[in-house]
Amino acid sequence: MLNSHARTRATPLLVALVLSLVAHAVTLTGGWLHLPSTQPANDPPPLLAKLQPAPPAVAQPSVASAVKPVVRRATAAHVSKVAVAAPLISDVPAAWALPVDQSEPPPAPEAPTIAVQPETSAPKPEPVVVATAAPGAVVAPPAPLRTLPRRGRIEYKFLIYFNNLLTDVARTVQTWEATGDTYTIDSKSNPVGLARLAPIGPHEYHSIGQVTERGLVPQRFTSKEVRRGASNEAAAQFDWDKNQLQFGRANEAKSAALPAGSQDFVSFMFQLSLAPPPRGRIQMPITNGRNFETYDLEVLDEEVLETPMGELRVLPVKRAAGPGADGITVYLATEFRHLPVRILHFNRDGSPGGEIIATGIRIE
Repeated sequence: MLNSHARTRATPLLVALVLSLVAHAVTLTGGWLHLPSTQPANDPPPLLAKLQPAPPAVAQPSVASAVKPVVRRATAAHVSKVAVAAPLISDVPAAWALPVDQSEPPPAPEAPTIAVQPETSAPKPEPVVVATAAPGAVVAPPAPLRTLPRRGRIEYKFLIYFNNLLTDVARTVQTWEATGDTYTIDSKSNPVGLARLAPIGPHEYHSIGQVTERGLVPQRFTSKEVRRGASNEAAAQFDWDKNQLQFGRANEAKSAALPAGSQDFVSFMFQLSLAPPPRGRIQMPITNGRNFETYDLEVLDEEVLETPMGELRVLPVKRAAGPGADGITVYLATEFRHLPVRILHFNRDGSPGGEIIATGIRIE
């Protein structure tokens, strides 16, 4: 057993040995030897950190691409085209945009249901077929029927050919009045100048009838001409209920079937002004009181006519002369409600007989 003196000398040697061992351990390990902790038992143990090489980078899916939007804001254009039965959701809640685990994306939460009905409209009415035509044919719509001015007056110069020269022989005035659903038209011609000495005297025509949706529907027409002091009179009575026409001079009454659209010698010009016909050929039954004929009329191209009122655009409507029929051409002024502003007369052999041409128009 060592004595106390020997123990005293050994203590410094032990301390030196321990310090030498610690120095060697630090040199060999490059770290510190952790001594037992002297902290209280209730404190959490200290965090340990070690420096390690970083792992290789792995491409990660972005949150924006992993999370799909559930509800989009409805634009004004969409709302105007559909009927929304539930309130629209204006913004996506923040809780719906959660980070997604890289291993397996969680199921997306159920979005609120927006009930949208498809755009509906009332059923369109079936089109009304007015007329049918063969393929490739063009059907022109009927011209709108005009109304007869309430009152009017047209003054004309009456000229006839005398020795191949146009000679002023009379003044003609046509007047009309429309009251309610009835009309009256009067045409009177009186000689002027040297024509007063001629055997031909005044001419008077009178037409009365109804104004309907079909235009003028004459009921009675009278004609009175003075020749060599004798009065030649004729009349026509339109019986639309029986579709019969009574006409002729007083001593030679006649009758004939009355087709729809029939006119008298004065009313037919105003009927043309109410419904100007398209270019081409038309037929119109017309009576002058003495006779009843179907006029074959040809509607020509518009032209410019020189008149005492200046240049006028006119629509000529012509009936050609032929055996047993005089010719006539009526010029309708397009700028004056298609009223007749010139009437040419041709003899049956086609030679010119005379004309009346407007000098003034007054319309109420």
